[in-house]
Amino acid sequence: MLIWIKGCLNPKEMRSKLLDGNSKWVQNVIDYLESCHTGDFQTGSQEEVGKKVSENSKMDSYNDPTQTIPESPPPKCGKSHDDIDKTCKTCLSSTSWWQKFKDIVDDLLLKSNVHSCERGCRDNKWNRCKARFPRTVIQKSYVDDTGAIYLKKNEPWINTFTPIVTYLYRCNTDVTSLSSGTAIKAVVLYVSDYITKSTLKTHTIFDSIKSVFHK
Repeated sequence: MLIWIKGCLNPKEMRSKLLDGNSKWVQNVIDYLESCHTGDFQTGSQEEVGKKVSENSKMDSYNDPTQTIPESPPPKCGKSHDDIDKTCKTCLSSTSWWQKFKDIVDDLLLKSNVHSCERGCRDNKWNRCKARFPRTVIQKSYVDDTGAIYLKKNEPWINTFTPIVTYLYRCNTDVTSLSSGTAIKAVVLYVSDYITKSTLKTHTIFDSIKSVFHK
């Protein structure tokens, strides 16, 4: 699924704006992108989520989220509160739903999004994961001197995703921003390779091209 946002800057314009020294604008872009997708679990680290899911799955009330349909959120409270009113049933219901939402998303991520290198994953002369895992851990989002955006990511074994999409689809999904030319080219190559299902793998094609130039 490709979502094109009306009025969005093209990659060249985006890079120019990121490099013009307006730190407030850069931070706004980073805040926006972080609100759209993330590379981390919602309630803790992979290890912490794994322990929680393992304990919950032993309970009689546990339901595997990959085998259930999503529940819609409760109605929004129409009252005006300075903070969540602990006596307001609507607010309490909303708070409870969002906590359950985070727990379900983490459960889904653990079951569907965590990569593990199976047989054949490193079946190449470099003995490297074909899916390029583990991902680089980034402690804090930043923009480098070329205009490339690097978003915070503490989990090396999952791709970036959008919590709402994961909650609704209940399966493995990857979400990324196509705000750079490099990202667009990478996605086009990935989709083309996936659709055509060429018998010759992408890394093999590039290795062959490299060999030709070195001759």
